[in-house]
Amino acid sequence: MKNGDRPAVRTVAAGLALAAYVLISHYASSLPPEDGSRFAVIALLPYLAAAAVLAWRSRHRYAWLLACAALAALAWRHLDAIGDHAVWVYFIQHAGGNAILALIFGRSLVGNRVPLCSRIAAITHVSLEPRLARYTRRVTLAWTIFFAANACLSALLFAYAPIVLWSVFANLLDIPLVALMFAVEYVVRLRLLPDIEHIPIFDGIRLYFRLGRASPPPTA
Repeated sequence: MKNGDRPAVRTVAAGLALAAYVLISHYASSLPPEDGSRFAVIALLPYLAAAAVLAWRSRHRYAWLLACAALAALAWRHLDAIGDHAVWVYFIQHAGGNAILALIFGRSLVGNRVPLCSRIAAITHVSLEPRLARYTRRVTLAWTIFFAANACLSALLFAYAPIVLWSVFANLLDIPLVALMFAVEYVVRLRLLPDIEHIPIFDGIRLYFRLGRASPPPTA
């Protein structure tokens, strides 16, 4: 395999794995409690994987990895009890994840902080002229509202709608809605700022996390 083909293969593999996880989550959410334990493992995997990655990158790597292993063993020991309420694991994962993202985007708008989307834009622009700075601030606000609305709607559907309807929204529509948000933002950006250099938002996000942290963008 050529080196140039590896990123594409990894992207396809990640996409297939994500699609499989979404379908399994939707299926597991509608199972009766007695059949939920084996799918609770799948629900918990993203949390354990994220915790392991963060532990590996931390200063006290082995101590945190040991803590992750202890948590995994504890979850395995009580897997049947977790399985009895597996749908709650998926609900917390969806509503909680959206709430956390709303908090991350929203906090960057408070006080003298640099909006998150401005930080991403600063990676590919030498300076952020006032128009772009204002626009990226509004985009950060739009993402904050989007994630907060997702979290609230998820809670309302989980509480008052049939669980299958909630699962369609939380599992099957989650990624398409995020993709639609990206597409709408890109179209609006091209329309409002046609004379400014544009890069796909995914490239900007990859650059942002590759660099670790972007410095506050200078304004013109």
